[in-house]
Amino acid sequence: MFPVATTEAPSELRESFDPGDDGDLEAGSYRPALVKLVEDVRESERDLLDGFASRRAILLWTQQLAVRTLGEMPQDWFRQMGRQFRGVPESAHERTLVAALLRDQYRTRDLPEPKAREFRRQLSARTIRPAAHRAFRELRNDAGEYVDDGTDDQHAPGKQQYVAMRPAIHELHENQRTTLESLLDGFDDRESILEWGHDLELATHGEIDEEFVTRCYGERSTRTMLTSYDSEDRRGRELFAAHYLIPVFNKGVRDLAGRAKEQANEQREETTTAKL
Repeated sequence: MFPVATTEAPSELRESFDPGDDGDLEAGSYRPALVKLVEDVRESERDLLDGFASRRAILLWTQQLAVRTLGEMPQDWFRQMGRQFRGVPESAHERTLVAALLRDQYRTRDLPEPKAREFRRQLSARTIRPAAHRAFRELRNDAGEYVDDGTDDQHAPGKQQYVAMRPAIHELHENQRTTLESLLDGFDDRESILEWGHDLELATHGEIDEEFVTRCYGERSTRTMLTSYDSEDRRGRELFAAHYLIPVFNKGVRDLAGRAKEQANEQREETTTAKL
């Protein structure tokens, strides 16, 4: 058991250390890549605790989380998520895990919001935080140290464009997001599936099975699901993404993370981060 303090901290200490204060991310840092990593995970955690507005938003968040934890999320967790999207027609209630991730007004299963929020906190504490810790330890040996006075805006963690200040990882993230959204939207025809397969190669960093796109194109039921716009097939593509794509995305990020090089790149003023 952790020791529990029985006395309140002095008021001057409480004033100088506010747990709700994230610090000044616009200030410089000697090792900004580490700060950027921590703050990106913090943002993903806040999105989780707030809950999501749709199953699609959950999938986009899991893809982003895989990148922000540098592929250190357990593969088994993604397989579990895939099972939660399985066999649920649009007319039925979500499975419990998905229901807990959705905000109260967007879930159909009867689940009290306090219980759902506690589940989300447990997910953060038991799964995301250990993965984030492993990612931090992997990054710390290669995180660049800028030996100026630490106040150069170019090195401010809050102004960094790239995930962990690694352009290659950020590029992989963008490829994954675009490829995932294309799948969820569906394809116009069979040829579009083949074209999408090239993007998938980049998005998975070569971790996708060599016969995967061949099966997507050749199997009648899969091809129909990928090119149909009815509600049942849209649900089917969500399951397809959760089961087949996102776990492989995570493996691709993990492989690339140890090879990517650091580069400071201050965001343009008009650049904003899209919220789920």
